[in-house]
Amino acid sequence: MNLPRNLLQVTAADIQSLVTNHVSEDSHLDLKRELPRLDGGGRHELLADISAFANSSGGDVLYGIDEDGEGRASAVVPQIENADTEALRFLDVLMSGIEPRIPGLQVHPIPVAGGFVLAIRVPQSWAGPHRVKSNQHFFIREGARKRQLDVPEIRGLFLRSDNQAQKVRDFRTERLGKIIAGEGPHLLVPGPLLIVHLIPTQAALGLVQVDPVAYARERTLPALGTTVPGARLNVDGALGVRYTTQEGAHGYSLLFRNGFFETVTVLTSKTQSGRANLASLAYEQNLITLLERLRVELDHIGVGREMTCMLSITDANTVELGINRFNWNLDDSQGYFDRKILVLPDVLVAGDAIPEQALRPVFDLVWQSAGIAQSANYNSNGEWAPAH
Repeated sequence: MNLPRNLLQVTAADIQSLVTNHVSEDSHLDLKRELPRLDGGGRHELLADISAFANSSGGDVLYGIDEDGEGRASAVVPQIENADTEALRFLDVLMSGIEPRIPGLQVHPIPVAGGFVLAIRVPQSWAGPHRVKSNQHFFIREGARKRQLDVPEIRGLFLRSDNQAQKVRDFRTERLGKIIAGEGPHLLVPGPLLIVHLIPTQAALGLVQVDPVAYARERTLPALGTTVPGARLNVDGALGVRYTTQEGAHGYSLLFRNGFFETVTVLTSKTQSGRANLASLAYEQNLITLLERLRVELDHIGVGREMTCMLSITDANTVELGINRFNWNLDDSQGYFDRKILVLPDVLVAGDAIPEQALRPVFDLVWQSAGIAQSANYNSNGEWAPAH
């Protein structure tokens, strides 16, 4: 018996059902009677347990459920500390005590009668293998127990992680190839394309299955600068096309059945020089709003908010970063992109960061690709604060 896929939707009834059904610990579930001390051996045990799940197939660790000596849930033992304080404290220890950090890790207190149960959800990681920083040891979960890995096993985990990351990059490469070749899901009007791929971490691990039918009925797909109601279904998933003319559409969004998301916008407006305009403020505003709206959809389908953002521009050497050049001391190369196909490095977008901060590395990469050190839409405190 598994807890709901969305950890935020777990209730006291779900916790009690584990006890009622005498659910056993296994490779995906670890039960603890009480919270450990976060120093010395307690801290080390916590880090070893969590990293072991990440290096295996993921799972839940629940603090506040006793077991009967044979690994079966026997009683709820409410924890009485301050729930939010403990959750933040545990998350801080996990973020600082395991390297590399585990993408998609969640720590959530579940209210129960008399206190709370602290749940730590650990996804299978494609960013590992992960080790306990204090002693450099690697662990793996086997059945209801963990064990330390030997060198050949560690080598195998590195290979697995590289393969999973490569699958995401191969997806992007394949999609860009199809779009550039005009084999996208819908005819587009002529012009350079701004292409954004957003890949939830859980989707990258193969843990997501989206039913696209809802997007052809009551739900809307997010797109850059707008939303698209009434998506149509295709073999990939749900496709929403926007601003359709006789020449073609001005963009589309595609939510794949595996949770991957693609949105494409044709850059049709022009600068005074006659180049296609990537409006430096508007596209940032639109991408921030896009992230907010996609997070709503991820919450709806029970998928974690952490994701990888990959931004690309086709015919980028015909595009100008839309800024007021009179207010900048720019040379003749700045504000322009020096290649036909601009493919930015992928950026991990934290699920708990506000969109403006989570996307800043993406924005800075765009400005740097145009020869300028960083996005001008942030103030000296690092806050997104456009001047106009």
